[in-house]
Amino acid sequence: MHRVHGLLPLVLAVCTAAACTPSANPPAEATGKNGGAPVKPTTAALPELPGRLVFLAEDAEQERTGAIVSMKLDGSERKELLRGAGLYPAAVEPNGAALAVIAVDEQGGGHAEVLKIVPWTASGLGKPLWESPPSSHVRNPSWGPHGRFVVFEAALDSFRDLYRLDLPEPGHGGTPAPAKLLRLTDNAEGNFEPAVSADGQHIAFVSSRDGNAEVYRMKSDGSEQTRLTSFQLDDWGPLWAPDGKTIAFLSNREQLDRIYLMAPDGSEQRRFTADQAPARDPDAPLGDEPHETDPAFGPDGTHLAYCVRVGSQGISLRIAPVAGGVPVQLSDGRFADRNPVWSPDGAALVFVSNREDAELDLFRVARDGTGLARLTDRPGADWLPRWSSP
Repeated sequence: MHRVHGLLPLVLAVCTAAACTPSANPPAEATGKNGGAPVKPTTAALPELPGRLVFLAEDAEQERTGAIVSMKLDGSERKELLRGAGLYPAAVEPNGAALAVIAVDEQGGGHAEVLKIVPWTASGLGKPLWESPPSSHVRNPSWGPHGRFVVFEAALDSFRDLYRLDLPEPGHGGTPAPAKLLRLTDNAEGNFEPAVSADGQHIAFVSSRDGNAEVYRMKSDGSEQTRLTSFQLDDWGPLWAPDGKTIAFLSNREQLDRIYLMAPDGSEQRRFTADQAPARDPDAPLGDEPHETDPAFGPDGTHLAYCVRVGSQGISLRIAPVAGGVPVQLSDGRFADRNPVWSPDGAALVFVSNREDAELDLFRVARDGTGLARLTDRPGADWLPRWSSP
């Protein structure tokens, strides 16, 4: 059976971490390079970074209501892009020209999800270019290069399958052609978590068609669907390196969630981190296992950011070379640090944390662990960061 992953499960996971009892220790400080001396939080170590952040800023007073917000990395030029209940920023178009938004409606005891593709200009978000039909699940959109198509999973006509939406070419005058929706998979057992390669030629995804969840690859038109992993436990969460030569994925084949790497044809599978998974202490409470989560390739593909559970409440943020080497520990796990995203130049990361006051807020840190800085500080949760390059 396929384990449930994706945007809304991440919502639950991060909110659960935020609800943990705050530690009695002082605020965690980023450690220096290769685990060196702690570095005091400061903004001086990080210059102004390119691009803009897009994130969800929830209202403190009303559950599930808030705004999708953009701002610069110094906290300036903060602007509400879209406000309402049940709105989630899912994926920014590669050139920053559009935003994929998931809207969840739970009125009247029902549950319906809709994917909206919304243009983004200097004046803000425009009217949606396209909206999916509502269904119980519409999740995990992944953009193709130049924003010409987006792939997503949905329960439109089945338990869960993958669809490709081709958007009309802009700038040709006259009435643009309508967006074209193509169903890519058709399996009763379900297909999930599409990830489009940087060149747009292939899609990595998860399918339960052969029993447990495994990682597959297909061409972007849905042809040549090929199984890449084969293990009696689950493999999920595929992620392409920027150069398209490596796929990262998660697996519980060691009875713990760990990050693995492989070539695009499924060969050369190996654990990303070299340490052996510790034997489970039968007397230890459940939830203390050191699971790895949230892998994120840096822009040049040489390093991977990731998180490791530390005890039942803490999550440590780390980065390590893809080729192998000593990880840099960016946080020590006294708090829950999740959902890292890289700056477009690879100089820094932004992440979500419940440190300091147990609220979910955004922080940034240089890739060597210096220059920890708090970006948001307000009632209500700030989370689900996405980075727009322009």
